[in-house]
Amino acid sequence: MSDTEGAGRHGEMRFRPGLMPPLFGDTAATLIVDDDPVVATVLESILSPEGYRCEIATDAAQARALLEQREFALALVDVMMPGQSGLELAADLVAKHRDLAVVMVTGVDEPAIAQLALDSGAYGYVVKPFRDTDVLVAVANAGQRRCREIEHRSHTDRMERMLADKTAELGDVLEGRDPQP
Repeated sequence: MSDTEGAGRHGEMRFRPGLMPPLFGDTAATLIVDDDPVVATVLESILSPEGYRCEIATDAAQARALLEQREFALALVDVMMPGQSGLELAADLVAKHRDLAVVMVTGVDEPAIAQLALDSGAYGYVVKPFRDTDVLVAVANAGQRRCREIEHRSHTDRMERMLADKTAELGDVLEGRDPQP
Protein backbone atom coordinates (compact mmCIF):
# COMPACT_ATOMS: atom_id res chain seq x y z
CA MET A 1 0.00 0.00 0.00
CA SER A 2 1.38 3.42 -0.90
CA ASP A 3 1.85 6.11 1.73
CA THR A 4 -1.33 7.86 0.67
CA GLU A 5 -3.51 4.88 -0.21
CA GLY A 6 -6.03 4.29 2.55
CA ALA A 7 -5.24 7.61 4.30
CA GLY A 8 -8.09 10.02 4.90
CA ARG A 9 -8.09 13.82 4.80
CA HIS A 10 -6.56 14.12 8.25
CA GLY A 11 -4.10 11.25 7.91
CA GLU A 12 -6.36 8.68 9.63
CA MET A 13 -6.68 5.27 8.05
CA ARG A 14 -9.74 4.74 5.87
CA PHE A 15 -11.13 1.25 5.58
CA ARG A 16 -10.08 -0.57 2.43
CA PRO A 17 -10.82 -4.31 2.37
CA GLY A 18 -7.61 -6.29 2.24
CA LEU A 19 -5.35 -3.22 2.37
CA MET A 20 -5.23 -2.48 6.08
CA PRO A 21 -2.11 -3.03 8.24
CA PRO A 22 -1.57 -6.53 9.74
CA LEU A 23 -3.02 -5.38 13.09
CA PHE A 24 -6.49 -5.65 11.57
CA GLY A 25 -6.12 -9.16 10.11
CA ASP A 26 -7.68 -10.09 6.78
CA THR A 27 -10.13 -7.22 6.31
CA ALA A 28 -11.38 -8.66 3.00
CA ALA A 29 -12.66 -11.94 4.51
CA THR A 30 -16.44 -11.71 4.38
CA LEU A 31 -19.11 -14.19 5.43
CA ILE A 32 -22.59 -13.89 3.92
CA VAL A 33 -25.29 -15.74 5.89
CA ASP A 34 -28.61 -15.92 4.03
CA ASP A 35 -31.00 -18.79 3.36
CA ASP A 36 -32.00 -17.20 0.03
CA PRO A 37 -29.31 -18.12 -2.52
CA VAL A 38 -30.36 -15.29 -4.83
CA VAL A 39 -29.83 -12.64 -2.14
CA ALA A 40 -26.53 -14.21 -1.09
CA THR A 41 -25.29 -14.24 -4.69
CA VAL A 42 -26.37 -10.62 -5.24
CA LEU A 43 -24.50 -9.55 -2.08
CA GLU A 44 -21.42 -11.43 -3.26
CA SER A 45 -21.65 -9.82 -6.72
CA ILE A 46 -21.75 -6.37 -5.10
CA LEU A 47 -18.87 -6.98 -2.69
CA SER A 48 -16.42 -9.08 -4.71
CA PRO A 49 -15.52 -6.38 -7.28
CA GLU A 50 -14.72 -4.07 -4.35
CA GLY A 51 -12.09 -6.46 -2.98
CA TYR A 52 -14.14 -8.42 -0.45
CA ARG A 53 -13.53 -12.20 -0.54
CA CYS A 54 -16.91 -13.75 0.19
CA GLU A 55 -18.01 -17.14 1.48
CA ILE A 56 -21.68 -18.01 1.74
CA ALA A 57 -23.49 -19.89 4.51
CA THR A 58 -27.15 -20.79 4.17
CA ASP A 59 -27.92 -21.08 7.90
CA ALA A 60 -26.55 -20.45 11.38
CA ALA A 61 -24.95 -23.89 11.73
CA GLN A 62 -23.02 -23.53 8.48
CA ALA A 63 -21.93 -20.01 9.48
CA ARG A 64 -20.58 -21.29 12.79
CA ALA A 65 -18.72 -24.12 11.02
CA LEU A 66 -17.04 -21.64 8.65
CA LEU A 67 -16.07 -19.41 11.59
CA GLU A 68 -14.43 -22.40 13.28
CA GLN A 69 -12.30 -22.95 10.16
CA ARG A 70 -11.11 -19.37 9.66
CA GLU A 71 -11.46 -15.78 10.77
CA PHE A 72 -13.68 -13.28 9.03
CA ALA A 73 -13.58 -9.51 9.39
CA LEU A 74 -17.15 -8.99 8.26
CA ALA A 75 -20.42 -10.94 8.29
CA LEU A 76 -23.63 -9.97 6.55
CA VAL A 77 -26.45 -11.84 8.30
CA ASP A 78 -30.07 -12.12 7.22
CA VAL A 79 -32.47 -11.30 10.05
CA MET A 80 -35.06 -13.94 9.15
CA MET A 81 -33.73 -17.47 8.68
CA PRO A 82 -35.12 -20.91 9.46
CA GLY A 83 -33.90 -22.41 12.72
CA GLN A 84 -32.11 -19.66 14.57
CA SER A 85 -32.90 -16.04 13.75
CA GLY A 86 -30.20 -13.83 12.34
CA LEU A 87 -30.53 -11.57 15.39
CA GLU A 88 -29.71 -14.46 17.73
CA LEU A 89 -26.88 -15.58 15.46
CA ALA A 90 -25.46 -12.05 15.33
CA ALA A 91 -25.48 -11.76 19.13
CA ASP A 92 -23.70 -15.13 19.41
CA LEU A 93 -21.13 -14.23 16.76
CA VAL A 94 -20.34 -10.87 18.34
CA ALA A 95 -19.91 -12.52 21.76
CA LYS A 96 -17.58 -15.24 20.45
CA HIS A 97 -15.68 -13.31 17.75
CA ARG A 98 -14.99 -9.85 19.14
CA ASP A 99 -13.21 -8.65 15.99
CA LEU A 100 -16.08 -9.60 13.66
CA ALA A 101 -18.12 -6.71 12.27
CA VAL A 102 -21.72 -7.81 11.67
CA VAL A 103 -24.12 -6.07 9.30
CA MET A 104 -27.73 -7.25 9.38
CA VAL A 105 -29.74 -7.67 6.18
CA THR A 106 -33.50 -7.37 6.60
CA GLY A 107 -36.61 -7.31 4.46
CA VAL A 108 -38.53 -5.37 7.10
CA ASP A 109 -38.04 -1.61 7.11
CA GLU A 110 -39.13 -0.97 10.70
CA PRO A 111 -37.29 1.12 13.31
CA ALA A 112 -37.89 -1.63 15.89
CA ILE A 113 -36.07 -4.19 13.70
CA ALA A 114 -33.22 -1.75 13.16
CA GLN A 115 -32.94 -1.24 16.91
CA LEU A 116 -32.98 -5.00 17.52
CA ALA A 117 -30.20 -5.39 14.94
CA LEU A 118 -28.06 -2.78 16.66
CA ASP A 119 -28.86 -4.23 20.09
CA SER A 120 -27.64 -7.63 18.86
CA GLY A 121 -24.20 -6.09 18.35
CA ALA A 122 -24.48 -5.40 14.64
CA TYR A 123 -22.54 -2.44 13.28
CA GLY A 124 -25.31 -1.60 10.84
CA TYR A 125 -28.11 -2.95 8.70
CA VAL A 126 -29.30 -2.95 5.11
CA VAL A 127 -32.95 -3.15 4.07
CA LYS A 128 -34.04 -5.32 1.13
CA PRO A 129 -34.51 -4.50 -1.64
CA PHE A 130 -31.17 -2.73 -1.41
CA ARG A 131 -29.07 -0.74 -3.80
CA ASP A 132 -25.40 -1.54 -4.31
CA THR A 133 -24.42 1.70 -2.59
CA ASP A 134 -26.52 0.81 0.49
CA VAL A 135 -24.52 -2.38 0.93
CA LEU A 136 -21.14 -0.81 0.16
CA VAL A 137 -21.65 2.08 2.57
CA ALA A 138 -22.87 -0.23 5.36
CA VAL A 139 -19.95 -2.64 5.04
CA ALA A 140 -17.34 0.12 4.67
CA ASN A 141 -18.67 1.84 7.80
CA ALA A 142 -18.69 -1.47 9.68
CA GLY A 143 -15.14 -2.24 8.58
CA GLN A 144 -13.90 1.20 9.52
CA ARG A 145 -15.54 1.00 12.95
CA ARG A 146 -14.11 -2.49 13.49
CA CYS A 147 -10.60 -1.28 12.64
CA ARG A 148 -10.94 1.73 14.97
CA GLU A 149 -12.06 -0.54 17.82
CA ILE A 150 -9.16 -2.96 17.26
CA GLU A 151 -6.70 -0.06 17.12
CA HIS A 152 -8.15 1.45 20.30
CA ARG A 153 -7.96 -1.91 22.09
CA SER A 154 -4.35 -2.36 20.95
CA HIS A 155 -3.36 1.10 22.24
CA THR A 156 -5.21 0.53 25.51
CA ASP A 157 -3.49 -2.83 26.03
CA ARG A 158 -0.09 -1.26 25.32
CA MET A 159 -0.75 1.61 27.75
CA GLU A 160 -1.90 -0.80 30.46
CA ARG A 161 1.31 -2.85 30.05
CA MET A 162 3.43 0.32 30.24
CA LEU A 163 1.57 1.45 33.36
CA ALA A 164 2.06 -1.95 35.02
CA ASP A 165 5.80 -1.86 34.19
CA LYS A 166 6.20 1.66 35.59
CA THR A 167 4.22 0.75 38.72
CA ALA A 168 6.51 -2.23 39.30
CA GLU A 169 9.59 -0.02 38.82
CA LEU A 170 8.24 2.54 41.27
CA GLY A 171 7.54 -0.22 43.81
CA ASP A 172 11.13 -1.43 43.43
CA VAL A 173 12.49 2.08 43.96
CA LEU A 174 10.29 2.67 47.00
CA GLU A 175 11.44 -0.63 48.51
CA GLY A 176 15.11 0.22 47.86
CA ARG A 177 15.66 -2.35 45.09
CA ASP A 178 17.23 -1.55 41.74
CA PRO A 179 14.50 -1.42 39.07
CA GLN A 180 14.66 -4.27 36.55
CA PRO A 181 15.63 -3.15 33.01
